[in-house]
Amino acid sequence: MTEVSNRSVGRALEIIRVLAAAPNPLGLKDIAESLDLPRSSTLTLLRALRDHDFVSINDDGRYSVGLGCFEAGSAYARSMTPAKAADDELRRLTASYNITSHFAILEGTDVVYVAKQDPPNLGLRLASSIGARLPAIGTAVGKAQLAHTAIPSELEPMSETLHGELELTRTRGYALDEGETAFGIRCIAAPVFSDKGCVGAIGVSYLLQSELAMEDIVTGVLTVADAVTTRLGGKRAKRGAA
Repeated sequence: MTEVSNRSVGRALEIIRVLAAAPNPLGLKDIAESLDLPRSSTLTLLRALRDHDFVSINDDGRYSVGLGCFEAGSAYARSMTPAKAADDELRRLTASYNITSHFAILEGTDVVYVAKQDPPNLGLRLASSIGARLPAIGTAVGKAQLAHTAIPSELEPMSETLHGELELTRTRGYALDEGETAFGIRCIAAPVFSDKGCVGAIGVSYLLQSELAMEDIVTGVLTVADAVTTRLGGKRAKRGAA
């Protein structure tokens, strides 16, 4: 009985996803065929969703998402701050590579670190403590965000070198700090987006002489930044070749 109930709930959620992705209301036949479900079962699920306001039906008998979806989405948006969205992903990133990970936001010409995860038995004290403020142009998390936001007037005119670095950051999707913030420490960061644009950056810090493969770390950081972006309802920027 539980298995049947779980299957029904799963199919109901699939219907909501189909309706949410459709540009226009859908008919019963369209919904059933897109999910490879019998029309009778689809109709039963649609009626249950309609009774709870998660689906609405127009005068032509076509279906779209209902007010209940909006209310649930609004509650999620109210509770999901960028730092909260990043927290679990930082834990996974640190656990995967046994290195420090952090989330920072851009504030004027500085970055402020608002979330951080350290690996067990960390013997090195890093600058990215929660609440710490550092110049954005010297940090990977700062450059990752400056590449996708309006440059503060205090930073203009920037050097050609920095302009070039921000362009490279946009192209490859991540920023590097090769010992600029702390001698001997490499930092890699990628921007995080919400529907309002770039809202922060995910970064990691580890020893330059570490045996970790930089390509693996870059992949991990980009994957986590994309996951947080998705959680915030954003869309990641296009990436080209590194």
